[in-house]
Amino acid sequence: MTTSTQAESGTEVLFERRGRIGLVTLNRPEARNALNRATLLTLHHWLDVAEADDEVGVVVLTGNGPAFCAGADLKETSQGIESGDFESRFARANESLRLHTRLPRYGKPVIAAVSGYALAGGCGLALSCDIVIAEEGATFGFPEVRRGLVPAMVMVNLSRQLAKQRALDLLLTGRRFGAAEGRDLGLVLKTVPDGTVREAAIEYADAIAAHPAIALRFTKDLFRRVWDLEYDLALEQARDVNQLMRQTRSAGEGAKAFAEQSKEQHS
Repeated sequence: MTTSTQAESGTEVLFERRGRIGLVTLNRPEARNALNRATLLTLHHWLDVAEADDEVGVVVLTGNGPAFCAGADLKETSQGIESGDFESRFARANESLRLHTRLPRYGKPVIAAVSGYALAGGCGLALSCDIVIAEEGATFGFPEVRRGLVPAMVMVNLSRQLAKQRALDLLLTGRRFGAAEGRDLGLVLKTVPDGTVREAAIEYADAIAAHPAIALRFTKDLFRRVWDLEYDLALEQARDVNQLMRQTRSAGEGAKAFAEQSKEQHS
């Protein structure tokens, strides 16, 4: 059954369940879905809801209007600077930190469905998701240096996804790049025609959500942990998770079904 609800704190972010998919939508189209503190708090709220819902197997994150997300809300940022309210600005920065930290560790796969602009923190938000699917006309970029700023938090993830010179090229020039280049760089999994990314991402997520939730959770968690580990330690982690998963009921049922399917295919 599909459910649709709005957060009590406002409509900055919308949530809808489509079968096994939790659709989370940034909903500030007039501001190109720029991230102010209210939006970040509401986004965290719906991520909490989706993570606690056993009927949700995969989350799709997208945006309403002409942009996926244009980054931080510069109006809110400038107001904070003018007021001299350091504590408020620091609290806002911590919400961004919590989001970039949370998504890679989130208990379910998160698919970014990008249309329009994904810039600065918005580009970082997309790349913090597990998979990025983008419309052919989507535009990415880290323009912070052009504004006299540092693409600080976003570079942490980018530096782990790209070789040094490719990452620095994007960070130091602040240039925009299209979905096709993002795909060539390995930042975008695939591109789809304009106007189709939401349904394409949901279709892709449906195929993933059909698998046992515990297998998805452990696969994502192990991938994150072995990413930066020394080779031998990574293999030890993999061995331990492998043995743990073999004790689960879903793994036993899955192995039996796979064996039966293979037998049928070769008979």
